[in-house]
Amino acid sequence: MCISAIVNSNSTVTYVLQSTGVSSLGWLAIGFGSQMANTPMVIMWPNSDGSTTLSQRQASAEVMPTVVASPPRVAIMVASLTALSSTMPQLAFSVPANSDSTQNLIWAFSSTPPDSSSVSAVLQKHLLSGVVQLNLKANSASFNPAQSGPSGTSGGAAGGSASSSGTVKLPLLLYQKYVVAHAAIATFGFIVLLPTGALIARWLRTTNINWFMGHWVVQLAIAGPVIGLGLALGVLSVIESGAPHLNDPHKKLGVALLALYVAQCSLGAFIHFIKNPERKRRPAQNYAHAILGLTIIALALYQVWIGFRTEWPLNTGRDPVPHAATTAWIVWTVVLAVAYFGGLILLKKQFERERIAQFNRIHGTPPMGVYRTIPVDQ
Repeated sequence: MCISAIVNSNSTVTYVLQSTGVSSLGWLAIGFGSQMANTPMVIMWPNSDGSTTLSQRQASAEVMPTVVASPPRVAIMVASLTALSSTMPQLAFSVPANSDSTQNLIWAFSSTPPDSSSVSAVLQKHLLSGVVQLNLKANSASFNPAQSGPSGTSGGAAGGSASSSGTVKLPLLLYQKYVVAHAAIATFGFIVLLPTGALIARWLRTTNINWFMGHWVVQLAIAGPVIGLGLALGVLSVIESGAPHLNDPHKKLGVALLALYVAQCSLGAFIHFIKNPERKRRPAQNYAHAILGLTIIALALYQVWIGFRTEWPLNTGRDPVPHAATTAWIVWTVVLAVAYFGGLILLKKQFERERIAQFNRIHGTPPMGVYRTIPVDQ
């Protein structure tokens, strides 16, 4: 985003906000101050019908600003300097000049368009933002983040010459880095480690007496810390961005998944350590454990889906995740389904072994070489 200021002879200042063309234009904004809180802002965006919206807003903190009915300086769109058809669209407005010879500005850019052309439309969080100071003693001043440093989150003084549009690789802000780390780690924990533990139980319990060791080590000892770290990074990203907690389905489902995971681990421990030696059939909690485990994995897959398909562009303002992620998600989901449900061919063998084990618990283990006929209803 490039900002140019032109001091006019009629005691007004014209500001031109231009996209660099690196990312699609959602909305552009500047505010007359050095921080977001209580700073008058002018936000502009193009609409699908070719019109342009100018919205004057203010916020009490780092939250979505709301419309101000009577702003201290009324902005007027400058149609002659507004150009939307180029690869680097620009929007322009003018405001009455004040007595400042230098103007502190905050700026922000988003690639996600507002939900309507209304001045009070909902805005998604900016992709880039920063602070700049323009020297208005000259007839014109300009600022280009591409020439101000690689972070994209701060700017310095500029003035006296037109800015170069340039190209800039949009950097990840700190909270966005937390989001990426959260996504990678939580995804690995929920849809790689947990299914691996489930597959160990599904495929090895009839062939390996140590299957339970592998099952609980993966599900609890390894997946537990990984899932905990992933969720902690998610919370940290929300705190860093200043966004509210538990305000959308993805965040709420994350908390629900954590609760279900704790419940599942607790149920598994109960099944393993607390057993009725006189039981004559498979306990109901064993079936509940299996059903709950599959439910958690299914919900986790859905959680990952809405995370990269909806949550990422909605809460960061960045471009959608590449389509390859969707392909990978579909392939992995199919692989997991085939691997698990394919293992159901071992159910008959599993139940037969459980019947033998429970019959022996009641009647005693037969001597070596002695075989018993076990009633089917046992």
